[in-house]
Amino acid sequence: MDNILNFPSTTIVNKPVPKNAFYGRSNDSSLREFLTREFEGIVWLYKLVPATLNVEDGEYVHEIDVFYCKMKEDRYSIKPFCAMDELLPRHTVFIIECDGKFDLLMHHKEMSVIHGEQKWKCGISELKRDIQIDADTLNILGQSMDAVYNSLLSQISGLSASTREEYREQVDLRKQIESIQKQIMTLQKRIKAEKQFNRQMELNTEVRQLRKEITLLTDKLNKNNI
Repeated sequence: MDNILNFPSTTIVNKPVPKNAFYGRSNDSSLREFLTREFEGIVWLYKLVPATLNVEDGEYVHEIDVFYCKMKEDRYSIKPFCAMDELLPRHTVFIIECDGKFDLLMHHKEMSVIHGEQKWKCGISELKRDIQIDADTLNILGQSMDAVYNSLLSQISGLSASTREEYREQVDLRKQIESIQKQIMTLQKRIKAEKQFNRQMELNTEVRQLRKEITLLTDKLNKNNI
């Protein structure tokens, strides 16, 4: 493939990756079935490391690989991508082509040492759907691998976190907002079904209060994103 993200030429790998490079690392037969059934092909597009980016190594991040995945079907689940990601001892970005459209997927991923063995664990999945693939899709920003990683994660998530701690705080705010939005939807359904006027008024009062909470949380999240 061409340099579709217009990343530095030093970062280009552009090599097809056999599916067994992923499922061969796992004892989970369902991952092999998923890759065989749903993937048309995988290409390792870019390798972002200090040497190819001319940046400092990170405290937590040492390498970021970008993969292009073309799907056979017109829909897919992101759960198996997490299983794939956890098999790789580095950070990753997936460009997913599905039904002629492109998505970006990145997991907030951390490494821990258990009984002397490194284990990678995916946290929140950040998915940006139906994007235009061009030179401005993703920008490499920062003077260290940690900074580059946080910048890519922010661009895909829509948040603006320069550290792992800031990212966790902003994700928590986002979760609170989403939870309250679900509560409002539930209350609105109850209001429509409620026959008693007084009870409708009580439920509407609850909705107004929850909307105020969303406004406060949104303002706090927006301030973090400035």
